[in-house]
Amino acid sequence: MKRKLAMAAMLAAVVSCGGPLAAAQDAKPLRIGVFDSRAVALAYGNSDEFRRMVHGIRADYDAAKAANNDSRAQELETEGQWSQVRLHQQTFSTGPVGGILAKVRDKLPAIAAQAGVSLIVSKWEVQFQTTAVETVDVTQPIVKLFNPSDRVLAWIAQMKTQDPIPFEKLSLDPKM
Repeated sequence: MKRKLAMAAMLAAVVSCGGPLAAAQDAKPLRIGVFDSRAVALAYGNSDEFRRMVHGIRADYDAAKAANNDSRAQELETEGQWSQVRLHQQTFSTGPVGGILAKVRDKLPAIAAQAGVSLIVSKWEVQFQTTAVETVDVTQPIVKLFNPSDRVLAWIAQMKTQDPIPFEKLSLDPKM
């Protein structure tokens, strides 16, 4: 009985004060950093780090072939092909870029602080937001972590005018 009375009193207090919605409307908006994952993938896919990774896989493949280690060579060939498929999904659709962002994770807090945001997420993953949330585009600061050339920055600017290809419409054939 005491519990029911306490719940009723709490409900009456919330209703009489305008409820949590009124409080949320009076508060400052929650600032969330959003980024275009395609731009991040494009910048990474044209970075020196990515080129080094591809050259490393190629060198390992060549070494396996020279040693007649066909199973290792096949494994590396498949790894390279699927790496290309993933990058294609990330660059032209909305494939997740968590593995790419893990490479610069230690730099994200500074980007968040500079933008005044509490969280950074892909803009393609935001399914709903209220007016109590303000989104701040942090794509450019993230992209710049991969030292893109002016050419890559121009591609990224063009990308903004195009919608991503629906994920389910992309080919899963690693040889494409």
